[in-house]
Amino acid sequence: MAKFSHEAVFEAAYQAGEIPGVALVAADATGKFRYEKSFGKTAHGEPFKTDSVVWMASCSKLMTSVAALQQVQRGHIGLDEDVGKVLPEVAALKVLKDFDAEGKPIFEDRKEPVTLRKLLSHSSGLTMEMFSPKLQQLEKFTGPPASPPKDIVTEFSRPLVFQPGKGWQYGTSIDWAGKLVERFSGLSLEEYMKANIWSPLNMHHITFAPDSRPETKSRKVGMTLRDKDGKLHPTTEGYFFQYGDREDAYGGAAGWGSADSYLNILQSLCANDGRVLSKELVEEMFRPQLGPEGKETLNNILHSDEESRRAISNTFDIDHQVMDYGLGGAIGLKDEVGRRQAGTMSWGGMPNLIWWIDRKGGLCGALFTNLIPVGDAKIVELMAQFELSVYEQYEEFKKQ
Repeated sequence: MAKFSHEAVFEAAYQAGEIPGVALVAADATGKFRYEKSFGKTAHGEPFKTDSVVWMASCSKLMTSVAALQQVQRGHIGLDEDVGKVLPEVAALKVLKDFDAEGKPIFEDRKEPVTLRKLLSHSSGLTMEMFSPKLQQLEKFTGPPASPPKDIVTEFSRPLVFQPGKGWQYGTSIDWAGKLVERFSGLSLEEYMKANIWSPLNMHHITFAPDSRPETKSRKVGMTLRDKDGKLHPTTEGYFFQYGDREDAYGGAAGWGSADSYLNILQSLCANDGRVLSKELVEEMFRPQLGPEGKETLNNILHSDEESRRAISNTFDIDHQVMDYGLGGAIGLKDEVGRRQAGTMSWGGMPNLIWWIDRKGGLCGALFTNLIPVGDAKIVELMAQFELSVYEQYEEFKKQ
């Protein structure tokens, strides 16, 4: 096998205690070029392999976006149709405009419907307290819920923070899209994805309920924490969604899985092979979706501070990049030298997972680990080196 320049760098970083175990995977659109390799162990001492199962967090969103787009393909709903017919709870929400001098919230009616396109591009106005100072202020006024919420409708029936289509805000939109899939299909999100995404793509180690299946439970590995001094420690914290904690499968953040299984959906979309989604809808997925307000908001967030840059942009070079959002991930509108080309879609998951799909360049891949806090500087640095190495070897591969 060709020598990949990143491998010695990853091995050295692991041996120096700079990173826990990681799995790296990549493939081309033809399926002839495929790379899978893992390095090291978790801080718990478990070997980290390409089939190790971790909490994927927001890597779940790509799968849920595909599931929602399958509803468009089947004629259940149009991308620009009001989702209120199947999600009346969303239709009932008002927009939180401001607060008066006494701190009382001021609401206004929606001027436009929440559509599936707006859900999948995070331009719906739906979000959660974690990402919204407005909703944090509202919670101070209303007080916390009497008991911990256990389902999407109870937990995420929060007012919109802007008029639909007039901004960009990460949050709960994809969780609602998952609920939409369940209502159209009559299946749980677990059952639906197993039948319509995971089984067709041979994604054997993906689930919302890892302890319920021997093949995922046996492969689960523990979380690693990097402390403020940069040292790595085993931890049982950092899981926002534990199996059994919620009554719903949260399509935005509750998936568990392995790098080798996840690569299969990346490769299918990169190839646009029609196995789980029509060619036309894949093309639409990768088209920039934001209006001017949303695009400006997204790029302002990415330039606001270093933590946001690392956590949201992953390895896009934000100093030279212009970002938009598709129906499944962020899209870079400019080429990245030696790696991602214009039109590449990328996103990740809270425990420092990162994926990309470069349809123009014909390559996709991911880094899976299980490390908090989010936006780890060393992981982002190494991920960029992994990409450069893979693109370099892919050029050599094509010459053979």
